Amino acid sequence: MVGESQVGVPRAFPVAPAASRGALGTLWMLFLLLLINGSAAWTVTLAGWADGLEILPTVALGGLFIGWLLAIRRFSGPMALVLNLGYGAVWVGYLSARLIQVPTWSLKLQWLGYRLTVWVMEAARGGRGSDPLPFVVLMGALVWLAASASAWYSFRTIRAWRALLPAGLITFINAYYYLGPRPLTLFLITYLLGALLWLVTVHYEEQSYRWRLERVWFVPDLGVDILRAGLVVAGLTLALAWMLPAAGPSETVSRAWSEVSRPLRRGQETFNRLFSSLRSQRPAYVSPLGRTLPFGGPRRLSDTPVMDVKAQGPARYWRGVVYDVYTPNGWLSSGEDEQSRAPMTALTARPLWEGRAVVTQTFTVYLPGNTLIFAAQHPIAVSLPSIVQGRFTPQAHDLMMIRSLRPFGAQQTYEVISLVPVPDIESLRQAGTVYPEWVQRYLQLPANLDPRIRRLAERIAAGYDNPYDKAAALEAWLRRNIRYNENIPAPPPGRDGVVYVLFDIRQGYCDYYASAMAVMARALGIPARVVSGYAQGEWMPDGRYRVRQRDAHTWVEIYFPGFGWVEFEPTAAQPPILRPQRPLTSTPTPPAPGQTDATPGTPRPTPTRRNLLAEDFDIQPGEALPLPQTPHFPVGPITAGFIGALGLLGLAFWIRDRRRLRWLSPAARDYLWMNRAAWLLGIRFPSSWTPMERAYYLGSLVPEIAEALERVAERYSAVRFGGRRSRALPPPQGWLLRLLIYGLRWRLRQALAPYLGGIRRVYGSRLGFSFGAHHSGGGIDRES
Repeated sequence: MVGESQVGVPRAFPVAPAASRGALGTLWMLFLLLLINGSAAWTVTLAGWADGLEILPTVALGGLFIGWLLAIRRFSGPMALVLNLGYGAVWVGYLSARLIQVPTWSLKLQWLGYRLTVWVMEAARGGRGSDPLPFVVLMGALVWLAASASAWYSFRTIRAWRALLPAGLITFINAYYYLGPRPLTLFLITYLLGALLWLVTVHYEEQSYRWRLERVWFVPDLGVDILRAGLVVAGLTLALAWMLPAAGPSETVSRAWSEVSRPLRRGQETFNRLFSSLRSQRPAYVSPLGRTLPFGGPRRLSDTPVMDVKAQGPARYWRGVVYDVYTPNGWLSSGEDEQSRAPMTALTARPLWEGRAVVTQTFTVYLPGNTLIFAAQHPIAVSLPSIVQGRFTPQAHDLMMIRSLRPFGAQQTYEVISLVPVPDIESLRQAGTVYPEWVQRYLQLPANLDPRIRRLAERIAAGYDNPYDKAAALEAWLRRNIRYNENIPAPPPGRDGVVYVLFDIRQGYCDYYASAMAVMARALGIPARVVSGYAQGEWMPDGRYRVRQRDAHTWVEIYFPGFGWVEFEPTAAQPPILRPQRPLTSTPTPPAPGQTDATPGTPRPTPTRRNLLAEDFDIQPGEALPLPQTPHFPVGPITAGFIGALGLLGLAFWIRDRRRLRWLSPAARDYLWMNRAAWLLGIRFPSSWTPMERAYYLGSLVPEIAEALERVAERYSAVRFGGRRSRALPPPQGWLLRLLIYGLRWRLRQALAPYLGGIRRVYGSRLGFSFGAHHSGGGIDRES
């Protein structure tokens, strides 16, 4: 153990150089780094996002070896960085080129360069990346940098965050997004265990190096004991953390995280666009909708259930994202404003639109981890805490997207209230063309738009004198003249997507149909936009619509003054939208259940709820609606998790304190506990007081153990200031417990003194007894 003469150490000390570790220390550190970086590499490999990721463990091994060599050699930092990047490019390039199935190495390297160049050009023009090889190369580069950095900051200079964080980010992010069947949690535990042991090892190396400099004796095998204890503590910490119940959701924390993570969501959407070929490892389909809708190639949609919807009223689509800005490469959703909404409060101000019915929908989602809220047009309230995105001005609230504050769990349900348009044809024909100023941006078109698009739109709409008939003519022309095909190739680089479908191949799927109609409508001066989400789905006997992945759909909305946005269906594979010719005298009656529907059909409304008109609501953004509230989450798991976390934190501090006290002499330990007991009793000593002055003062408050306190102070003073053992007897057993008991009695008397004094004055003489004297002061007088 550390010698008793050791009473204090400086806080600043040099870090042990790598050379002082020795062979065994170096091998142990390399083993820990192999655990840390190997876990990161294997989590990505086993997730199976793309073919070729099996090279990552080899990349990690090479990066660790090169980083260690550069750290122990006499290279400067900048030179080592250049060499590390060069070695990494060669190693990752070599392993990536081996994945390309061509006969010679010359062709392998040429194909590697060509595929990376094509991907970079596609990314630069805002297109969608369909080649998995760039993702493999990118992950190889990240794993190399993480491994080499961990070696450099473990052998050249000790930096915990720089050594552990890169591999940790790879491991945690991959484990977070992977919801497949493989047990990646084991690699997450391995990383955490390796990181904790790394911290224990580095801490012991620093302490032992400091002890050697200061000539403090310690047991040579102390490192083995510390590592053993560190392994036990790390294992217990991980076990307790895993057994603790998951904390309940917090709306405040979720809202704060939503604000902080806004740039991350945009980055994720860009990542999904650049690496669209990656395999999803979630158990259910996750909506790919984001702020961009690029023109893509073949799409593969399965029968995987996405959600069930039960609607009480007419609803044809479940919209997710509204797109308003057109580019030759696709659509953008430009809504930059974000506002939070509590459950069942108004998402936007009530639009002054005619021909709307209030429709209640109940969604049951089968895609855990997603946050995008789907709803029938126009949603006005959601039963979840949410973030609304769009353009919010005093003139209009243009809602484009709704996200839940918390990711959905499997089979989670939520309710939405929407104002669904149910206009008639005659009313739309008479709506006119006096558009509000905020609608003008829905006429935006690229400056270099191909003039053939405008000429084609004018030819199709010739002979019609109102926006509705023109839009209906565009819709009908596309349904007749464009063949539905989900296997079309993506537009060539630099080719406008609408030009591609109208004049090159004359076939496509819903994204191309909707884009062509919206662009031609804008060319005619009709405000139009594109909306993506899901079609109605399959009618189920229990009154729900089963929405599957293959129901993913894109359609068009046209703006009509007084009526707002009205849906159009230009896609030939979908049934047309049939509207009444003239105004109905009552709210439209939904068709019978099971109808395969060329009209907006839903099951019969529940008799206990009426199909309200939009005018029944007079709401402002954020104002609560008189609708059922969602149940609150129980606080039991939150409380248990909080108590468990506090217990774990207390255990960690207790273990750390015991380790520190282990190296103190008995006299120093007793003196430390005397000061801690005084602190617990609310006594704050001036820093200038000597040990004997502190003992005398405490003894005056608790005279029952004054002698024991003087022994503690005398023994410590002899060791601390005299450099010798004290001849004073040690304090008796149990002195600390007696100090706390008598001290608490003194503190209680101090608190009750004003009340006891009054009782004694009023009733003492009458009852024939007196109270014992009490100490008059709780403060500290320097002269006492």
